[in-house]
Amino acid sequence: MRKYMAFLKVIECGSFTIAADELNYTQSAVSQMISALEKELKTTLFIRSKFGLQLTKEGEQLKPYIYDLVDSYNNLNEKSSALSGLDSGIIRITTFGTLAGGFLPKVFKKFSADYPNIILETKQGHYREIEHWLNKDMVDFGITNINDVKGFEEVILFEDPFYVILPAGHKYSDEEEITPEQLKGEAFIALNEERDMEFLNVLRAVNVEPDMKCRLDDYNSIQAMIEQGIGISIMPKLAYLSGRFNIKAVPLKPTVIRNIGVIYKNKNQLSPSSRIFINYLCEEGKKF
Repeated sequence: MRKYMAFLKVIECGSFTIAADELNYTQSAVSQMISALEKELKTTLFIRSKFGLQLTKEGEQLKPYIYDLVDSYNNLNEKSSALSGLDSGIIRITTFGTLAGGFLPKVFKKFSADYPNIILETKQGHYREIEHWLNKDMVDFGITNINDVKGFEEVILFEDPFYVILPAGHKYSDEEEITPEQLKGEAFIALNEERDMEFLNVLRAVNVEPDMKCRLDDYNSIQAMIEQGIGISIMPKLAYLSGRFNIKAVPLKPTVIRNIGVIYKNKNQLSPSSRIFINYLCEEGKKF
């Protein structure tokens, strides 16, 4: 199978030397694998021209079949690993509070029903803590706002739009949407500044300078204050506790969203159980 993988890597890189570096082989070893493949297939796969390394017509015709072969091989290995690796184990997850309290429990319930012997450990923190724990290998993967995350592989789960949160009876509470112009002069309530860069980023995006009334430690407290008419706020859909308080959530125009997704260092280093759990996250994310 290595020679088929080498064939695809040479196509990707356009060079035997670069392909060898990425595969951690010598250039000679890659050349020998391609030669062996050519003998096996009884045809020439590559030619050198003034334009560099190119596939022959025969190579072009065989390429999709080799892609399918390698893909099937990888799927077979992944399934085999999954079957042997899901009898027991621990998945270490890090995420932020509103996701852990709203979105994750549904995924935990479904996954635990199918894989009851897998222990799910969750570590909650702010965005920068999530990145730090992942960099230090204290967790297997993180679920976070991936808009500003760099240096990790990622999978988007869903878009989380921001709403304007108002007390019931506010002059804008029955509006279908609220513009930045309507926010001017309103008293705002937000999370403590070091925890709520999102709030500031959203206001900057719509060119609004907030008149800050107070800052609190959590969204639950903010919504309780809004209910009492102390001010308004802007928060993501996940944080809005619909039905718990006598408040209204009105879409912001223009729409501002954050992308919630899974981040990890390297997919190939994830355990079989972690990969399958991420699949469960993706399925639930489609419903959000």
